[in-house]
Amino acid sequence: MNYWQHIKEFLLRGEQRIYYWIFTFSLLLPNIILSVVMQQSMIGRVLNILLMLPLYMLVMLVAKRPGRVYWSLLVLVLLHMFQLVLLTIFSGSVVAVDMILNLFTSEPDEATELLSNILWPILGALALYVPVLILATLSARNRKTLSSAFRKRTALYAFILLIVALPVYIGAKKRFPYLHLRAEVYPMSVFYNMYLATKKLSQVFRYTYTSENFCYGATSERAKDGREVYVLILGETSRAHSWSLYGYSRPTTPRLDTMSREGLIPFADVLTQSNTTYKSIPIILSPADASSSEELPRVRGILEAYKEAGFYTAFVSNQPGNHSYVDFFAMQGDEYHSIRKELRRSKRRLYDTDMLPYLERLLSSDHPRLFIVLHTYGAHFSYRDRYPKDAAPFPVPRRYSGSAKDSLALRNAYDNAIWQTDHFVDEVIRMLGAQDRPSALMYVSDHGEDVYDDSRERFLHSSPDVSYYQLHVPLLLWFSPAYREAHPELVAAARANQQRAASTNTVFHTLLQLSGIRTRYRRDSLSLVSPSFLEQQRYYLNDRYECLPIEGLDLSEEDVQLFRQKGLRYDPAACD
Repeated sequence: MNYWQHIKEFLLRGEQRIYYWIFTFSLLLPNIILSVVMQQSMIGRVLNILLMLPLYMLVMLVAKRPGRVYWSLLVLVLLHMFQLVLLTIFSGSVVAVDMILNLFTSEPDEATELLSNILWPILGALALYVPVLILATLSARNRKTLSSAFRKRTALYAFILLIVALPVYIGAKKRFPYLHLRAEVYPMSVFYNMYLATKKLSQVFRYTYTSENFCYGATSERAKDGREVYVLILGETSRAHSWSLYGYSRPTTPRLDTMSREGLIPFADVLTQSNTTYKSIPIILSPADASSSEELPRVRGILEAYKEAGFYTAFVSNQPGNHSYVDFFAMQGDEYHSIRKELRRSKRRLYDTDMLPYLERLLSSDHPRLFIVLHTYGAHFSYRDRYPKDAAPFPVPRRYSGSAKDSLALRNAYDNAIWQTDHFVDEVIRMLGAQDRPSALMYVSDHGEDVYDDSRERFLHSSPDVSYYQLHVPLLLWFSPAYREAHPELVAAARANQQRAASTNTVFHTLLQLSGIRTRYRRDSLSLVSPSFLEQQRYYLNDRYECLPIEGLDLSEEDVQLFRQKGLRYDPAACD
């Protein structure tokens, strides 16, 4: 008897007990996988199965035909499918707050780039659950039902498992007070994340009202008739690990490598406070940081401070809009340009260098004091779409996937994107250098990226469990000769702080001080151009908007070793 004949006979028999166990197992499957791959305590792994198995057993006993119950749980089944696909991108991660927010904040073209590279995992999840849904249909229409004896006996087993799970959880809770079912057990963790995401979206939607009375009270410390220009370049998904300026073996930043260190100062030990653009950029552009993120709905961005101090401000972006604080802050300047919208009639792909004509026009305007933000698309996935194909120093095949088997092609494409960033930053510096007034530039990346760098086979960013590659970001300052002559004490302080440990929350305070803007929100102890800069405990805003010290992130041993190899400050004793 062949395989298909067995299947045919099974379907014709319509055994509800077999259907029952198939449905129960398919519901429990994500828990089983997560208990193996998820980075959590052993008790969390145990509870993931010990608690959810009896609950699923009881739920599937609600009706005599379990297929009807299974179809009523369609939303949960779809969540399971999404979770399994997610595990192919972020191994060991549940559907997180930032992932849920991305569903509402990502533009279609940005989402399509990722979806096109996870087609096979999506098809795999469909191949797994669609047949089960077909079985559920057969079960729901079958005349046979679960016997009363089976339902009573199975319910008894489920209650016994629950009775066992209860003291296990109570005992673990006494030993580990921080243990919460909403954080450890799937899908409770996802539902809790949905609740948090809803709260954050509500805050964003109300931002116009909650921030309307905010004022920096900013003033300029310098002569009103002075002429000066400052540019902030916001990098995207650019990790310090892949910059030759920071010791990478490949020549990914050849122009910055050879630039005179008289004007260029790269900072060696800078960590992001979030591995998502959604949270990282607002921290960079405002006084609200990881330790005070609850202030984000109330504050306005740095362009507002510059405007109050008498600067003409502009925000030029190559990013798709994400309906977040990033967009609100960007629109608070005198000018806002989204080149993806303004140049959308162009038949070619847009690159960060397409922002240069906007910069050239602003620099040639008659505004004496300028502050310009250039928000790049940097090295955001899909990497090969971030640079012209005829300007790629590292070979990339015409076709490759987003899987580990094509890790070399992915790294080559990523390094090409970094090479393009080097070209862009150099061009901006050249344009500023041609000005006859003091000027300064600051570049900082919002976060880094995993690109199948080691045996863990991690990929992309925004994962709930962060890595060294996502944390360590490039930050550099460039000062024109006229600026160095006018403010030698600030340049000297920047050079003195070059090797000191910092986080991306220093950007706001550094920009204000180097521009001579005074406000009660400016903290010189967080300014990289201040002699009073202090190395402080570095924090990270995790997926659930909890502020944690870097040393409290439970980094893997591979990440800790990389911190030490790179000479980055990492002191576990700081969390004791």
